[in-house]
Amino acid sequence: MKEQNQAGILLSRPAWKNPKRGSLSILLADMLLVLLSLFGTAQCLVSAFSLSVKPLFLSLCIALFTFLFLVVFSLKRWRLPFLLALSAAYCVTAYFLRTYFLQGFVLTTNQILSTMSTHSRFDFPQFRVDLPVGEYTNACTIFLAFVLFFLSCYICWTVRRHSFWLSLLGTAPFLLVPLGFTITPAWPSVLMLLAFWATLLFSRFCAHSSFGRTSAAGRVVLLVLPAVGLCLVGMSLLIPQDTYTRPAAIEELRKDLESGIYQSSLFSTQGGTLGRVNLNTAGNREYTGQTVLRVKNPDKTPLYLHAFSGSVYTGVSWEPLPDSSYAELEDALYFNPQNMSGQFLSFYALPEEQSLLVEIEIQNVAANRNCIYAPYGLASRPEELPGTAFVHDAYIRATSPFGMANYTLQTWDLTRFSRTADLELVSEPFYSAEQAYRSFANTHYTQLPQNLLEKLQWYCIQMGIPSVEIAGQEAVVRAITDLVLSSGEYTLSPGTTPEGRDFVDYFLFENHKGYCVHFASTAVALLRSQGIPARYAEGYAVTAGDYGEDGWADIPDRHAHAWAEVYTPGLGWQPLEVTPGIQLSTGELNESGDVLPEESSSLPESKPESSSEPSSSEVTSSSSPVETSSSASSTAESASFDFGPLSAILLVFLSAGGGIFLVALRRVILLKRREKRFHLVNTNQAALAIYAYLTDLTAFGASINPRSEELALKAKFSPHILTQDEVEELRSDAHKMARALYPTLPVFRKLVFKYGKCLL
Repeated sequence: MKEQNQAGILLSRPAWKNPKRGSLSILLADMLLVLLSLFGTAQCLVSAFSLSVKPLFLSLCIALFTFLFLVVFSLKRWRLPFLLALSAAYCVTAYFLRTYFLQGFVLTTNQILSTMSTHSRFDFPQFRVDLPVGEYTNACTIFLAFVLFFLSCYICWTVRRHSFWLSLLGTAPFLLVPLGFTITPAWPSVLMLLAFWATLLFSRFCAHSSFGRTSAAGRVVLLVLPAVGLCLVGMSLLIPQDTYTRPAAIEELRKDLESGIYQSSLFSTQGGTLGRVNLNTAGNREYTGQTVLRVKNPDKTPLYLHAFSGSVYTGVSWEPLPDSSYAELEDALYFNPQNMSGQFLSFYALPEEQSLLVEIEIQNVAANRNCIYAPYGLASRPEELPGTAFVHDAYIRATSPFGMANYTLQTWDLTRFSRTADLELVSEPFYSAEQAYRSFANTHYTQLPQNLLEKLQWYCIQMGIPSVEIAGQEAVVRAITDLVLSSGEYTLSPGTTPEGRDFVDYFLFENHKGYCVHFASTAVALLRSQGIPARYAEGYAVTAGDYGEDGWADIPDRHAHAWAEVYTPGLGWQPLEVTPGIQLSTGELNESGDVLPEESSSLPESKPESSSEPSSSEVTSSSSPVETSSSASSTAESASFDFGPLSAILLVFLSAGGGIFLVALRRVILLKRREKRFHLVNTNQAALAIYAYLTDLTAFGASINPRSEELALKAKFSPHILTQDEVEELRSDAHKMARALYPTLPVFRKLVFKYGKCLL
């Protein structure tokens, strides 16, 4: 076949040309998208988990980080050195603020895990905080600021790349994780994230269109963003958030997933779930018979191994007292209330009674290792138990995030102590401290929801329970114990309490079926209704029949137990057994076993300060990080962190950054205008604009070559129109002259040349 000659214009193969990224509209669009995503994710995190932070400081940090990283990722050169410099500044700042950074991490983690425990069946641990309570907000704020530094870098990078999927990967978890636990963040934060994703997704299609990442794409983003925002606001008005209900199919799927994960091996090794007790899920229970604890007791006596005491009854849960309630005890006690009986007997016991002091060894096989299971009559003091923290009067926990597997405790065998405690024989410091704590217990451990209190007081009168003033506390405790033992049938299949019903009220007056949690909660409520300080307690029961010949007892999971505690002057809190069929001294337990509800967090959660008498329908939720123990607080730094200077420094940085941004913005605008004049359709006008630019260069020492002057004169005075080639020649000469002139200038003249006159 012969080749045929083809006449016409020969066109070269089309080539893709990288789009310009320096467009002003692109920069503004990216800045809006980054700010929208960062404020949305930050507010999602803070509002969903009730984190205590300083919002103004975090807002300044977001603005500063956005500016810095957008500038860095807009650079064509020197990007890596700037990133390394910012990373070095980050590391230096983190080192100087390491205490607040690390403690803020622990506080934030505790609060997130605590909130997720409250809204799920999972048993998440809590970790020790070595910082005064007054510094919690500062520590959380500083930690989140460090987190936002990395998040800002990532989001700026993904937005500049215009990658929807990478941006979604970095921001979606802040919304999806709370929603997975039925926690709804603040609605404005949800709208901001939805607007960010929708705008980025729509503009992504524009990025792959014919105009690519040009100023047109930037203008599309600036137009789409308000439209998306208006649509979301309109949707919120038409479908108010408070009227929304999750579809039944989705809720059922969520519950199935939660149940499947909970029953997996990841959670099955925790044994008894200890901590805040959610009574709403105290329904049917089962056990496996797995050994969770091994206990060595030379005397082979029965034990209640205390894990946690519930102080505030809300009608649907047992909660710890708020941290602020203990402020009145700080100067009144010289010992921890959990050591009261040990302190008392250390100088009250007779020489022949010293044999009552025994050493208990505990091996944690499969129970919660963050909890220290302590017997009553504890003699070991906080300073004698390294690696543990005595948290007020409620419980003892391990300070290591990995918990403690083996430990030894000294305790007084109060079951063999027959004498009546006589407080007149003790020293004045102990007597004053005991009086102060007794007053504290009478105030805080006699509270109930008002409607339940009135109903139980009426019930006690109907059942013939005598008043404390007439019969004395001991007689009233015996009468209430007998009443509770006969108030219901013991079963591990009592069903759940109907939604909206008070747990004790439903068990005592309607259902009459339950296990240890039901009986213990009811006993505490009845005791409190008669003005007797009482608490709900849980842990493990060790019976006399559990011990082997070597003194070791293997405690199975069915020995998880709940009981009541009554305050005894001088000896502190003592256990009160109120569950039918339980007799530790003879080794008797219910035939089907006795277990705790699965819905509990691994350790108690600190709660915001609230009324001492919550209503029966009020569910008190955790909204502040877990409280630190008294020993932890004493070792923390006493100096507080002042945000004033740092906020001032941030404002200076933002002001300087704003000025730099305005200068850079002015330069971008002037350069774009000049380039537009250089490419006017009227070639003579374009040539004159280029010559004017050459004239400006002469002020810095440049000289115009004769050919450029000739073309400029031709454009000005000749009736002829310059060709495109002549204009391109003139334009090329101007650009070459400017690039050759700039390196020869001193530093100050360079700044004026580039940013003052904007000639390059």
